[in-house]
Order: sequence, then C-alpha cells, then structure tokens
Amino acid sequence: MSTYINIISDAMERRYEFLRHKYYELLIPTLFMVMSEKICSIIDTFIIGNLVGGEFLAPLNLVSPMLYFTGVFYILFGQGGSLLALRAQSDLDKENSNFYFTLSIIGIIIVSLIYILMIFIFTDNILQMLHTPAEIFNITKEYLLTIMLFYPLNCYILVISYFIRSDGHPKLPFYAVLVANIFNILFDIIYIKGFNMGITGAALGSVTGYLISSIFISKYLLDKNRTFKFISASKLKIKKVIISLKEIVFNTPEVIGKIFFATQMSVFTYLCTTYYGAAGLLAFLVYDNSETFVYMFLSGIMKTMSPIVAVFHKEMDYKAVHYIVSMSMKQLLIATVPISILFFIYPEFLIKLFNITNPNYVKVIIFAIRITSFGLIGRCLSYLLANYTQAIRQNKIASAITILEEFLISIIGALILTNMIGGMSIWIAILLSETIPVLFYIVVAVYFQVSNKNEIHGLFMLQDSNLITKTFTKENRKHSEQFLTELRKIFKDNTTLVSLSISDLCENILENDVDEIDITIRLLQDNTIIQFIDDGKLYNPFNNKEFTNSPNIKKIQEIGCEFDYTNVLGYNKSYFTFNDISKNM
Repeated sequence: MSTYINIISDAMERRYEFLRHKYYELLIPTLFMVMSEKICSIIDTFIIGNLVGGEFLAPLNLVSPMLYFTGVFYILFGQGGSLLALRAQSDLDKENSNFYFTLSIIGIIIVSLIYILMIFIFTDNILQMLHTPAEIFNITKEYLLTIMLFYPLNCYILVISYFIRSDGHPKLPFYAVLVANIFNILFDIIYIKGFNMGITGAALGSVTGYLISSIFISKYLLDKNRTFKFISASKLKIKKVIISLKEIVFNTPEVIGKIFFATQMSVFTYLCTTYYGAAGLLAFLVYDNSETFVYMFLSGIMKTMSPIVAVFHKEMDYKAVHYIVSMSMKQLLIATVPISILFFIYPEFLIKLFNITNPNYVKVIIFAIRITSFGLIGRCLSYLLANYTQAIRQNKIASAITILEEFLISIIGALILTNMIGGMSIWIAILLSETIPVLFYIVVAVYFQVSNKNEIHGLFMLQDSNLITKTFTKENRKHSEQFLTELRKIFKDNTTLVSLSISDLCENILENDVDEIDITIRLLQDNTIIQFIDDGKLYNPFNNKEFTNSPNIKKIQEIGCEFDYTNVLGYNKSYFTFNDISKNM
C-alpha cells in the first residue's frame, strides 16, 4: 500500500462542522439501535417488577447469558461485516462491499436459527448448568422457551441496522427499535394483565414487538437506491465465503469480548445462586440493569465513533480521528460520572425502580451496587478504548483489553476470590475488571510513544496528519495564500489550473444545497489525491456532463487527473486523482 511522503503540512484552514454534524446525526439513532436488547430487558424488568412483583424477576437474570451469547452473532456479522464493507467502499470496491453485506445478512439468519434450535433441544441441561433453584425451575423453563424466539429477531434487526447506518440512514434503525419497544410495552400489558400470563407474557410481548419491527426494518431491502446490494447466489463460492468469514472474525476482536462476556455472565449467575440464592440473582439483575443506564450512553457514543474513526483513520486523516475520539470521551465522562455518584450515594433508587420489597434481598442489592458503582466509569472507558483500537486496526490491543476485562480479571478473579473470602468477592472482582484494563491501555499508549521515537503522540496513539486541508463554504470561497502556497509545492506550473478546478467542483457541489465542503489533499508515493467531502443529499458531480465538459475540468484530465465518487456513511466523497504526478507536472 502507498505511504505518505512527509513533506507537507496542515494548511490550518479546516473546520469540523461536517464531522460534528455527522456525529450528532448518528448519535441518538445509534444509541437506540445498539441498545435494542437492553431496552427490551429493562422494559420487561420494570413491567414484571410492577405488575407481577419484584420477586418474579429472578428467571430473567437466569436466562440473561443466553441473550448475551447472541451478541457474538450480531457483533460478528453487524459490526464486523459493516466495517469491512465500509473499508471496501473507501477503496471504491463495490463488489466486495456488496459481498460482505450479502454474507452478513444470510449468515445472521442461519446462525440465529441454529442457536434457538440448540436452546430448544437442551433447555433442561442449560438450566441445570446455571444451577437454577428448584422452586423457579419450571417457570424459568417456560420463560426461556418463549424468549428464545426473540433472539433471532433482535439479531436480524441489529445486523441490518449496522448496514443501514453505514449507508447514511440512521433514523430507520431508530424508528425500528422505537416500534419494537412500543409494541413490546403494549403487548406486555395485554398478555400479563389481559391474559394473566405472568412473566411468560412479558417474553411473548418482546417476541411480538420485535417481529413487527423486523418486518418494518426490512423496507430497507426494498429500497432500490440503497448503497449495499445483494449479490447473486452464484458468486457465493464456498472458498470465498470461508475466507471472508475468517476476515470478519480477525477484524472483529470484540467478538472475543462478547464470548467472554456471555461466559462471564454465566459464571456470575452461577456464583450468585451458589452464595446468595434468589437474593443473589436479584442483586446481579439489578447490577446488570443499573449498568444499562450508563451503557446506554456508551453504546451510542462508541458505535457512532467507530465507523467514522475507521474511515478517516484508513485515509490517514488523524486530526479528524482525534477530534471525534476526544469529543466521544468527553461526552462519555459527562454522562457516566453523575450516574455513578448517584448509585453510590442513593442505591435505594434502583430498589424502588424495580419494586423489590424483601428486606433480605434489599440488603444484598445495596451492598453490590455500592461496590460496583464507580467501576461503571472504568467499564465505559475500557469499552470505548477497545472499540477505538479496533477501528484504528490495533486489534491486538483491543483483544488484550477485552481478555483482561471479560476473562482474566472478572471470571478467574471471581472464582479465586470467592474461594478465599466468599460471595462478597463477586462484586470486588467486577470492580477490578472494570478499572484495570483502562490502566493497561494507558501503559500501552505511553510505550508506543517511547518506542516509536515520538512519531506517535498522545493517548490515542496517532501520528501527525501530513495533509493539506481546508473547508470551502458559501461564505468563504476564496483560497488563502497559505493554501495556494501548498498547492504550488505539488502542482508547480499547473497550480492555477488545479486551484480553479477545485473551485469549479466546489461551486458545482454547493448548488446541490450544501453549506460547506471539506477538502483534503494527500500526497502519496505514486499519486496525489484531492478529496471533497460533503454531507448533502446523494450527488455524484461527475455525472453532470455540463460540469465535466467545462474548460478547467477537461484541461486537468489532459494532465492525468482521474475522477471518482463514492458514498460512505452518508457522506458524498468526490476525488481528483493525479497519477504519477512527477511526469505530468
């Protein structure tokens, strides 16, 4: 792959409005998209606690590991598949982009159906393995056999949502989750109060709501203008499918985290029932759902951040990466710190929220919440950093953070400590697992800076952005002398022609109801690329024959300029590519 020649400096004319606008455009819809199953769980927990009774919540926690294992599937095909499809788009490789899309949609359907078949066959074995108390065994089995139908629907919605969001349509996944949970609440009440079905009614309400939502979100597949398209079955060669699946796995280290996390939830569920019985199950359920109040913000932030970072890091636009990650981390801390303090000072808030009245249960729950409250900040930071390192292709660091948090410290630590000091060490192990990985990341970041002789800077391990950048707006259409000076270093006698062509293209794009265009010039070893980004409606300026036949545009074609266009994350990205510039300038 080509590398940058480090002879140019940042023209310092860039604004970040297009990045900020895209970030906030994606944030709220993404938050609801990735929190799909957690929102459903919270709704069911709240409704059961208040309509049936807090003491009936234990089965929800017992089967929660089965839900968390589905995270492996939707992260693999959703996040992993969509990131690879985005990278293929950035390389203007539409065929591979569509291949990843097709493989991901078909893959999640097949894997999800196999998963629920296995649950159906081995239901009793699963509940016995989780050490289910005899008094709630039958009701838990009935609940699991119903809620298992929710798993494939949730996975399908989440996987297709990743691609829809990457296609620049974040509102559709948001509406899909909204529809799912409105109907979930409605049918929960109908089944529980109207048909007196208890907690099984809540499970059936989730299935009904998400079935309706699955039908709703499938409208994307009928959109002829969507970027991602299905390829023909004849192109799904077994060898290529296997190679692509390996590529998805190796580029999605978070899958390891999901496997470990689901295992961790199973181990903690087992330990809670062993040391505390039903009280332990309720304490762990309240802890898990209390994390959701913080994790809701985290999910929206990190899943908004990841695809933007992946695209701009691949293009070596490190200042844009730093801008997005810094903003994400600030928002995360603003959201998590007050909630963590609230849980420590007033854990009774959660007791009242879930309507738990048994004083023996309350004592265990308050103890657990107070110990783990400040670990929430560390957990959110470590999740954010793991997603960030994945996006910048530091997969080994991402995997190390995940293994530390979800396996070495949590699972092994909990098993060792409970043998030493009893049940209270469950919560201590959780606290340690949520804080130590952040310290590990800081140590690694410092090591990278020292070992790379200051070529890598700061907490985010980024190099200098050796780019020429500026923002072209309706109010600021002229090129500054500084920008023109940088152009002269590259294009020499053709500087005037290139600068006029840049202006012509920007003027053409501005006519398409766009307020500003971000311009980035990259000088590579074998070519020079001028990239134009805007977040207006879908528009390829090179399909405009009047524009491509204009004098300046025809002249730059004569000196070796090629045109390209793609749409990534809803951005219009237009390119001037000058091949073998030294011969043509």
